[in-house]
Order: sequence, then C-alpha cells, then structure tokens
Amino acid sequence: MHEVGEARTSTVLLRRAASGDQQAWQELVDRNAPVVWGVSRAFTTNNADAEDIYQATWLLLAENLGRLREPESLSGWLVTTARRESMRLRRARRRESPVGLDSGDLGPPDHAEDPEHKVLRAMTSSRLAQSFAQLPQRCQQLLRVLAVAPETTYSQVSQALGMPRGTIGPKKSRCLAELRRLMLAADVPEEVAG
Repeated sequence: MHEVGEARTSTVLLRRAASGDQQAWQELVDRNAPVVWGVSRAFTTNNADAEDIYQATWLLLAENLGRLREPESLSGWLVTTARRESMRLRRARRRESPVGLDSGDLGPPDHAEDPEHKVLRAMTSSRLAQSFAQLPQRCQQLLRVLAVAPETTYSQVSQALGMPRGTIGPKKSRCLAELRRLMLAADVPEEVAG
C-alpha cells in the first residue's frame, strides 16, 4: 500500500517537474538521493567517480522527464540508470588509467599529523583496504552502500543491488564477520578490526 502511494507521488512530482516546477524537482531528488548515491558508491571506491555517476543519473532524468514510459517506476529507472552509468564510467576509466596507478594516492599530502601517526594510519588503512578487496564483490557492494548511505532502506538496497530484501541483514552480518576475520589475519589491531 505504501509503495502504491509512493508511485503516485513520484508520478505527480515527475509531471510537475517536467512542467518546470523546481520545488517538485527538489522533492524528487530529496526522496531518491539515497538510493542513487548508494548505487553510485556500490560500483566504485572513488568518491569523484561516485559523484560523477550521481550527477550523470540526475542529468539523464532531467533530460528525460517527459519521456519516462512508467513514471510510477521512477526508483527502478534511477537504479538502472545509475548502474549503467557506473558500468560506462568503469569502461572509460579502464581505457584511460595507466596500469598500477592508484588515483587515491594522488591527493594532497596531510601535514597535520606527526610522521609516526601518519605511518600507523597508512598501514591500518592499507590493511583495511587489502582486507576489503579480498571480500567477494557482492559483499563489497553491499557494505559500500550501507556505509555511504546508512539512511537507505533495505527495500532500496534490494532494488539497487538486485538482492532479495530478506537476505540483506544476514548477508551484511556475514560480510562484516569476514572483513573482521581478514583484518585480524592481516595483523590489524583488534580495536581497529572490531
């Protein structure tokens, strides 16, 4: 019943936004931002790429406001579009990135910490990243969505990742337990791994 009301509301908001109503557009964005951001983050570890996917998804919606065949399925359209944009960007990045270069290491240096803390933080971060990279891709995607968009409902996560809703909680628990096990195996201090 709640989903039917949501679909009707989305349809009305889409019509109003298509006719130039900025308030309706903002409400569409506010209602659907967590799921779009969650999908964007599920398919990339790079914040800049996730932001590009997020923006591209909203741009495509703006360009197609009056042409959606099933406006009541807006959430599904956004999920599919964000997923496609993620795949498109991933293909583009593979073509343009030199092998072995991690763009995450190209940021400005942090001079606020003393050298000892910087080394310890880098080691822990590196081990966390290595442990996370050893998880199955589905675990990585699920944990990314839940970490970057904690307000996302399990229904939205289900739709974004194509997972049955009832399996999300147990899968999350198993993924976190495996991540903890991998971190402990990598000699990450238990207070960091826990």
